[in-house]
Amino acid sequence: MTSQTVRGRLRATLLVATILTLAFPHLVAAHAELLRANPEDGETVTRPVTAVTGRYSQDLRGNSRLVIKDLSGATLGTGGVDPENRRRMIVRPDAPLVDGMFTVESTSVSAEDGDIERVTWTFTVVVSPTPSPTDAPSDGPGLSPSPSASSSPSASPPPSASPSPTASPTPTGATSGTGDVLLPILAALAIVAIGAGILLQRSRTPRP
Repeated sequence: MTSQTVRGRLRATLLVATILTLAFPHLVAAHAELLRANPEDGETVTRPVTAVTGRYSQDLRGNSRLVIKDLSGATLGTGGVDPENRRRMIVRPDAPLVDGMFTVESTSVSAEDGDIERVTWTFTVVVSPTPSPTDAPSDGPGLSPSPSASSSPSASPPPSASPSPTASPTPTGATSGTGDVLLPILAALAIVAIGAGILLQRSRTPRP
C-alpha cells in the first residue's frame, strides 16, 4: 500500500467524521452531563437544606432521577426533571436536612438519544444550634413565682410615728387670748396699789 493510498483513506475518514459531527452533533456529546450541583460536591452548608438541584448539558427525559440518601443508605427523597426547565432536576427531601453528611445519586437520561449518565456527589450540613425556650430559667410548672423583695411585708416601709400629745405645740391663739385678759387686771391692781399707797402716806403726814 502506497503512501498516497494511506493519505487518501485518512482524508476520507476525516471528511466522514466532520460530516457526521455537523449533521449529528449528539453523537459527539451524547450524555446529559452534570454541569452544576446545589449544594456542590464537598460543600458544607450551615442552614437546613430543603431542596437539592442539578443542572445538565442536555434536555432530560422524564425517567431521569435524583435521589438523596443519608450515610446509612436510607432514601430521604426522590425527585426528577423540573417541569419548568428540562435541563434541571430537583429533589425535595421529606424533611429539611440538618446535621449530617448526605449523598446525591443522579441518573440523567438524554432526551436526544437516551444515553444514561450516572453521577454521585456528597455534601455536609452543619446547623448552628439556637437557644430553645427551655434554656431560659423557669420556676417549673405549677410553681408560682417567689415574691420579690419589694412585695415582701418585711420590706415595706414602717408606718410613721404619730406625734405625741405632749410634743404638740400650744396654739398661738390661746396664748394671745390669755395675755389680753391678764393685762387689764394687772393694770387695775397697779392703779389700786398706787392709790392705796398715796392714801396711806397722807394719813401718816401730821397736820399743821
